[in-house]
Amino acid sequence: MKKFYKIFVSIVLATLLVFSLGEVALRFQSKTDSDEIRYKKIHCLYGLSEIRLCPNVKDQFTRKDGKTWDIQTNSLGERILSYKEETANLWLIGDSMAMGYGLPSKETPAYYLKSKYKLETRVIAVDAIGTNGILKLLKDTLASAKPDDQTKQIYWIWNPSDFIDDTVEKKGIKRYLYPIHYQLIRSSYLYRKLLPPPPANVYTSYGTPILYPKNHTTYTNLKKFFTDPSIPNDKISVLFSWGMSREGNPDTKDLNYEMAKDFFREYGVKTIDLRQRTEGLFKEQKQVYIPNDGHPGPALAELFADAIAKAFQNSP
Repeated sequence: MKKFYKIFVSIVLATLLVFSLGEVALRFQSKTDSDEIRYKKIHCLYGLSEIRLCPNVKDQFTRKDGKTWDIQTNSLGERILSYKEETANLWLIGDSMAMGYGLPSKETPAYYLKSKYKLETRVIAVDAIGTNGILKLLKDTLASAKPDDQTKQIYWIWNPSDFIDDTVEKKGIKRYLYPIHYQLIRSSYLYRKLLPPPPANVYTSYGTPILYPKNHTTYTNLKKFFTDPSIPNDKISVLFSWGMSREGNPDTKDLNYEMAKDFFREYGVKTIDLRQRTEGLFKEQKQVYIPNDGHPGPALAELFADAIAKAFQNSP
């Protein structure tokens, strides 16, 4: 037994030494973090598995097309245009599309709402978040909002990417192991080499779109969302637009928008369908999508803002 213990300790120590040497060697070769890793580091872990933007961030990154974009957050980890606090009764919720991933501050939906319509917007959105994550984020915001900051209307820029994001939600043992993975992927060069992270925040289609059934996890999560007694369904409007296909044009073959639209109507949620207008912008050769990425470009962000402003100004 004693001999076995010595062998086990020797193996553990040898393994730790090899990993330590590998970590040192990779750190020496990589003097600076890549933009992808730097971007991960502006995200913070809440609880065991929820990722949100860190508070008081001010940074900039370079897109695949070489264009630089900036991002700053307030003390709540919400993306903002400036640190000057303003009361915002218009809330924008969702994932990277609502957050304005890849867009400079002056090309985001929130910017167009402010510059064109003088509407202050609270951006309650995080990239790569699923339906349950959006629900939790919205509930936390509703519960913590002061009386003067309560929302009048909520706009959700929705996309079928949730059908993928929702299936990779951390459950079971993965939920408890995730904090370890989260820390290692941010800090260890060797860990990232051995277990490279998947490409982040790519909205281009995964081949030919498939029609997800009504028993899919996303529909289950949406039912949970709209039957939660703390969620004011009467104040929510869902915006639709075509995502980008692999060819770079609007993915008009995706039938999930129509089925999801019927689902929202079934639960009494207002919808704003911008698919036809998106096709029009694309035909006019406007920058509807970020090149080689698929997220909304400035033209689509402005279209979102125009539709939201019109709906908000006509709301009760």
